[in-house]
Amino acid sequence: MRTLAATVVLSCLLAGCAGVTPRSSQQFVATEADFADIAAASLKFVERTAPVATIVLPSDADPRVRAALKRLRPTIAADKIPPSQTYKLPAGYFALQSFTIDTDGVARFEGRLGPVRKVPEPPADDDCGTQFSIPFVLEGDGWASHTLMKSVCWPKRVWWPVDETQPTQAR
Repeated sequence: MRTLAATVVLSCLLAGCAGVTPRSSQQFVATEADFADIAAASLKFVERTAPVATIVLPSDADPRVRAALKRLRPTIAADKIPPSQTYKLPAGYFALQSFTIDTDGVARFEGRLGPVRKVPEPPADDDCGTQFSIPFVLEGDGWASHTLMKSVCWPKRVWWPVDETQPTQAR
């Protein structure tokens, strides 16, 4: 009986199951489904901060990136952002900066969430908004993100004692 069981398992390994391996052990090629999965997960991370109504795509965005994000939200080119005296990127807009998947099964989704206010004085030209950098790695047959970087730029605050005059700010 053990010989029969061993023969069946060995036959499966040599014949029928030989072509069934995890993606991580094969030569990795990103698919449209990979871009769709990472886009959906990334958007969920971003929307923990604020809702995204429109995604601004760079002109050189991969067609698979465009397709994946277009299924989730309306997309526009950077030159189609509504003009404003106050904002470089309005609230509800997410400007994609980078979305890549490399041949090692490592992906990165990066962008900026509005509102991004214009700053009237150089050297800065805006207040940065909320930046996101979300790395993913292929684990088995799926994608995992174990970390997320979120950063916010704020104008510099200067504090001084109440009984003194305000210091002159150097840039």
